[in-house]
Amino acid sequence: MKIAVIGPGALGCLLAGRFFGAGAEVCLVDYRPERAAFLQERGIIFIDLDGSRAVRRIPVVLPEGLKPADLSIVTVKAGQTSTAAQDLPALMAGGGIALTLQNGLGNLEQMAAVTGPRRLLAGVTFLGATQPAAGEVIFAGQGTTIIGAPKGSLVRSDELAAVAELFRRAGLACQIRDDIDTVLWEKLIVNVGINPLTAILRVRNGALPEIPEAWKLAVAAASEAVEVARASGMAPAIDPEKRLKEVCTATAANRSSMLQDILAGRPTEIDALNGQVTTRGAALGVPTPVNSFLTAILKALEQASPLRVN
Repeated sequence: MKIAVIGPGALGCLLAGRFFGAGAEVCLVDYRPERAAFLQERGIIFIDLDGSRAVRRIPVVLPEGLKPADLSIVTVKAGQTSTAAQDLPALMAGGGIALTLQNGLGNLEQMAAVTGPRRLLAGVTFLGATQPAAGEVIFAGQGTTIIGAPKGSLVRSDELAAVAELFRRAGLACQIRDDIDTVLWEKLIVNVGINPLTAILRVRNGALPEIPEAWKLAVAAASEAVEVARASGMAPAIDPEKRLKEVCTATAANRSSMLQDILAGRPTEIDALNGQVTTRGAALGVPTPVNSFLTAILKALEQASPLRVN
């Protein structure tokens, strides 16, 4: 199986590194020539769960050099999905499959607008990965990846099983779910509660339940997302507060991806998370005042980044 991982960020480098280490034929797709050349020359520095350090010389390809792959995995930030989707026709030219493992909602729709839905898979991952520098990734925590064929996909069950087996051969737990559309919502429900509040307050996940006012907002945001999911025809099988508490406890030492983006002065994925709840809620007549507020505050934080007083 030929694999292309689109996006050399933390998750992309982690997946490519594990697949490569398991003997798979894999390449990283990057849109920045300077970074691609740097990564190609130096290799990816991979720090595993046990602290061992290795340099993985994974081929890095620019969009103009793409060749068909059996599986393309999209790992870019949600704001880059529309650009990444333009690479998919070349990668899928031989009948390949594309899998999104991105945060939030809307990514799948952007990919389908370019390729159609028939050869697409969706998934969520709970792997922990951090990227202290370009081309350096720390495997910070084992977690399950859940994949499935979303509405409109015609990917066969044996093809789906082969993708799951790829992850397992690389030592990464992987499950197949028939209700992957609901699974995407279930992860979103958690993210809209934890990510914006930890980013605003600049605290690790474990601190959030210890701040009563912030915790109420987190639970309210997640509860609004549940109502929008139900109005969309989904049936998320989670209690928002209980699930938020479980995740905050399990990832207590983690900095959320949104907090990392704010600290680095990067754009966040707020539009794909709380922004999606607000937009979809408005279309369905479901009030989402907390998600609307959090979306506005995060956008203000992004705009204020270059104006901060040190």
